[in-house]
Amino acid sequence: MGLFDLFKKKPTEPIQLTAQTQQEKPAMQQSEYNGYLTEALESRLLNMGYQIERHPQYLALIVDSEIEIAAAIVDIPGAHPFIMQVNVLKIHPVYFPKGIYECLVGFGETIDKRINSALDNYLDSTFSPIMAGFSDTHDPDVDLLITTNNREVLWHPKLGDLMVQGQWEEMPDGKCLFEILREKIKPLLTNNKFNWLKIYISKNADGAIIGECVFNNQLWNDALDDITQLAEAWIMKGEFKALKQFIMFRRCDAYDNI
Repeated sequence: MGLFDLFKKKPTEPIQLTAQTQQEKPAMQQSEYNGYLTEALESRLLNMGYQIERHPQYLALIVDSEIEIAAAIVDIPGAHPFIMQVNVLKIHPVYFPKGIYECLVGFGETIDKRINSALDNYLDSTFSPIMAGFSDTHDPDVDLLITTNNREVLWHPKLGDLMVQGQWEEMPDGKCLFEILREKIKPLLTNNKFNWLKIYISKNADGAIIGECVFNNQLWNDALDDITQLAEAWIMKGEFKALKQFIMFRRCDAYDNI
C-alpha cells in the first residue's frame, strides 16, 4: 500500500541488538533499529495470540490476514538520548484504508528499553481498542444512539484504557474524557463502519497546557477547547499531569444496511 512508503523497506539482514552493538556504534541513528522494532512488535503480537505474517514488500506486519501494521522510529535532532519517537500506521483495506496513524514516545537508557516502552504505550492505549472494534460486544452505558438519514443508528464506543501520567491525588475516571465529548461527537460520526478519536491533554506546574484531539486523523480543535477547560481546573501537586485515550466507534451490526 502506498502509505507504507513512509517506512523503510526490509533490511537485507535483521539487526541483532546487543549491548556490544550499542558500544561499537554509539553514533547510530535510532531509526537504524527499525528492523528490531518490527521484530519486537511481531513477538509481542504473537504472544497476545494473533496470527502474524511479514509484509512481502514493506517492513510491516499483517495481523490475522487482514490488518497491516508498520512502526518506524523517527530521529529527532536535539532530542534527549533516552527518548524515542515511534510512528505507527495501521491499515484495514475496507474499514480504514487510509490508515489510523499514531505518534508516541518511548523512554529508557537503552534502545531496547525505549522500544519496549513505546510498544507498551501503543499496545495498551491504541491497539487494544482498535482490535476490540472488530467485536460487536459493547457497554450499554457508553452506547450512542444518533439520527442519520432520518433513522436512528446505534454506535458502540470502544474506550481504550485511560493513560495517566504525573501525580494525582485521586485517579480520574476512565470515562471522564468520553463523557465531556459524548454529545459533541454524535453529529461527527460518519456512515462508515468505524470512526476513531484520539485525545491527549497535559499540564505543567507553571500552568502551561498542551493537548490534541484527532478525529478520523483530522485535528478537532473544538473538542480540544473542552478538554483544555478540564485541564485548567486541575490542581497541580507535582510538575506534570497528563491524560491520553483512544476511542474506537463501531456502528452496531444491526444498522449496517441503513
